Amino acid sequence: MTHLISVPVLLGISAFALSTAQMHLPSDFALQAERHKIAGFGGHNKGRFEVEQFHGEFTRGESRFSIKDTAFVSNKGKSSFTLRDANATEIVSANCIMRKNAVTIGIVTFDPKKLSYQCEFVSAGQSLGPRLVLGQPKAVGTKEKLFAKDLRRGEATLFDQPLLVESVHRYKGSKFQSPAAVGYLLLSGEQLVAALELTDVNPTLLVLPDLGEELRHSVLATALALAVFRDPADSALEDTF
Repeated sequence: MTHLISVPVLLGISAFALSTAQMHLPSDFALQAERHKIAGFGGHNKGRFEVEQFHGEFTRGESRFSIKDTAFVSNKGKSSFTLRDANATEIVSANCIMRKNAVTIGIVTFDPKKLSYQCEFVSAGQSLGPRLVLGQPKAVGTKEKLFAKDLRRGEATLFDQPLLVESVHRYKGSKFQSPAAVGYLLLSGEQLVAALELTDVNPTLLVLPDLGEELRHSVLATALALAVFRDPADSALEDTF
C-alpha cells in the first residue's frame, strides 16, 4: 500500500528536525534575559571561543575505565579555560577536575564515589582556590528516582559574588525529563540571574541585563566552567576492559 504525505506535513517535519531544542526556563526570566551564543565550542575538545566582547581558549577531555566482571566504572576528566576582555586583558583562568565511580549489580547501580567537579581559578596572578564545586545530590522522591536524573548542584564564589548552580533536565514545551543536564541555572541569593543552555554544540548564555561588572564576570566564569565540563552522564565513551 502506498501512503501519500502532503508537502505541508513534510515541511513541518523538516522544520522540526532542523530546529534546536531549548531548555525549560521560568517564563519571567526567559522574557527578560539576553541570549549570547558562546561561539567556537562546536563539540571540540580544544579551541577558542567568543561571547559578547569576551574571548579565550579552552581545553576539555574525559576518560572512562571499567572492569567487566564487577561492572565497575570510573570516569575522570580535566578541563581548563582562560577568559579575556576586548582589550585582551585576562580576567580569569581556570583548571577543573572531574571524578566519579559507579558499581552495578544486577539492575542496581551504586555510587561509592559520587560525581565531583571542582574548578580552581586564578585572577590577576593570584589563586582564588577551588571556587566552583559541583556535585551529585541524593535523589529525593519517587519521581527523581524513577527517572534516575543525574542531578547536579553546587556553588561558586568569584569576585566576591556567590552563585548557586542547579542543573535543568527539562526541555522547553515538553514534559520530557532528560537523564543528563540540558542546562544550568545560576542564582545570586534567591534571584535567577543567568542560565547556561547546553542543547547545541555551542552553548548559549542567558543573562539578565544591567548586572554589575563583578557579578557579570562571576556569571561568565562560572558559565564557562560548566560549558567545558564533560559530564559522564552524557558521555559517548565506550567501556574499556
